[in-house]
Amino acid sequence: MTGADPRIATPVVGILVLNYHQPDSTLACIRSLLTREGPETRILWIENDARSSTGSVEELLASHGIPCRKLTAEDDALPAAGQIGLLEIPENLGYAGGNNMGLALLVRHQVPFAWVLNNDTLLLEGSSRDLVEQAREHPEVGLWGTTISTGKRMIFGGRLVFPTFHTEVLTDPIHLRDPLTFLNGCSVFMHVVEAMAVGGIPPHYFLYYEDVAFSLLMRRKGRALASLPGVVVAHEESLSSGLRSAVVEYYNRRNRWFFIQEFFPEHLHSNQRRLAYQIQKYLFRFRFRRAWLEWLAYRDFKAQSHGRSLRDLQGPV
Repeated sequence: MTGADPRIATPVVGILVLNYHQPDSTLACIRSLLTREGPETRILWIENDARSSTGSVEELLASHGIPCRKLTAEDDALPAAGQIGLLEIPENLGYAGGNNMGLALLVRHQVPFAWVLNNDTLLLEGSSRDLVEQAREHPEVGLWGTTISTGKRMIFGGRLVFPTFHTEVLTDPIHLRDPLTFLNGCSVFMHVVEAMAVGGIPPHYFLYYEDVAFSLLMRRKGRALASLPGVVVAHEESLSSGLRSAVVEYYNRRNRWFFIQEFFPEHLHSNQRRLAYQIQKYLFRFRFRRAWLEWLAYRDFKAQSHGRSLRDLQGPV
């Protein structure tokens, strides 16, 4: 827009970065975005479990010369271009619930697109402008992914392994045509209204499998999935929950059961029969904690215990 003041550019994209007690990593993510994003983008720092946070996000950003606007119910406005919007959530709503709060804010302000990014990502190549261009050219696509670089390989999403519905990584974006594939929640771009039309990111999963469920909900609505390889983010896996921690293992196992129940209920009984064999195998190998987590996850599924678990899940597996 010729002659337009970039500080008041009409927002086109809201980038949601959810922080859970990892402010330094979130700051690094924010700084990588600021180097590549334009005035049509609004970046939101979503402070999950803010009641338990130590230190001030506003002071942290100010110490790095980054302007910030705290978003409140009384001052329900988006930040100006170049500002970071701080949305504080007192309790821990998990990945899905926290990002849904950001999506609801974008809906209220009629921001058409959202890009959900993990706080342990860094934007290396491309920007949201590239994703917007592709989304407008291909309205049949409901969700867009990007290239995710782990340092060892490039990932474009994941695939469900039939008939257990465990997941494996997808290293070629052409395979997203497969109906059993999904986009990785660490970097997913969407039309805000369409995302909220399916209920947003399924909040009852709390952590893990919510991106798989979200992708399949979009497919049920007749929307395709695609990836834009030219947009590249680096990703440190499982920073907030710990790689191969009890938290990761528990939620992956429990939510796999919920996922099967919701999307492939005809395969529930066959997977229940496999459970006894799996636990037995762990016990024979003296992997008692893993066997306990397997049984605990299934028991909580049977009790239909959704959302955040109140169990003590500290430490490695």
